[in-house]
Amino acid sequence: MARVSTSMLFDRGINSMLQRQSEVSRAQMQISTGKRILTPKDDPPGAAYVLDLRTSITQVEQYQNNADRAQSRLELQEATLRGVDNLLPRIMELAIQGQSDTYSPAARQAIGQELRQLNDELMALANTRDSDGEYIFAGYDADSLPFDNPADGVFAYSGDMGTRTLQISATRQVQDRENGYDVFMNVETAAGGRRNIFETVHGIIAGMEADAPNSVFMEDLQLAQEHMVTVRARGGARLNTIDEQRYINEDFIFTMESALSETEDLDIAEAISRFEQDLVALQAAQQTFNMVQGLSLFNYL
Repeated sequence: MARVSTSMLFDRGINSMLQRQSEVSRAQMQISTGKRILTPKDDPPGAAYVLDLRTSITQVEQYQNNADRAQSRLELQEATLRGVDNLLPRIMELAIQGQSDTYSPAARQAIGQELRQLNDELMALANTRDSDGEYIFAGYDADSLPFDNPADGVFAYSGDMGTRTLQISATRQVQDRENGYDVFMNVETAAGGRRNIFETVHGIIAGMEADAPNSVFMEDLQLAQEHMVTVRARGGARLNTIDEQRYINEDFIFTMESALSETEDLDIAEAISRFEQDLVALQAAQQTFNMVQGLSLFNYL
């Protein structure tokens, strides 16, 4: 028959209280956090599933951030191109006026001066920068001025033909802006060639200032307007794509967060009941330990 020493009883009492205290502390932490799983050992499969869910949610949230950035850039592009579209009808109106035989050379000179101002405004729009200071129509070379007018009638593009994209889902990317070459430089003409918008406007200007307006440039200007409508339509389609994907991403995040809640969230009522039981058990262990402390042979000598 094994002997039970006073030290053994003491150790058992200590271990029992420590275990009960741990259970009470764990229940308190669960209630304060509202989470059932505090450490992986609480539920290894559930903890692994929670980690997978959190990783998936974080990734899709990054896609949402990308979608927001792409939308902001495309909206700035649309606002800029709308400004271009607002200028082109006025340029066309002046070109038509200057074709009239009733206009004197001086009147045409005045039209030419206004057209120069409008062409400067076109170039200013083409050199628009975003809130980060990047030129929105410079392609990848966004820190350098894309459009310049080094000499009268000469217009240069120093950006590149790059098009930047952002990932808005695991399988979907969206182009967040156009490069300036495609928007302003590579524009079809009535003769079937290509010319930039600024040179087309300058052709009208030169005709006015020489008192010899050229109707061919008016046809080219009409094609430039149609070209701008096409470019804006591409941007609008990309904005629609972003909206559609954002809704899909939001649904995915909601589904994952619901699954996360079901896996790790605590049943508060059950946890409070268990906490009260653990507390009673701890008090009982403490009382038992106090009794054991009094069970010593020396108390009877």
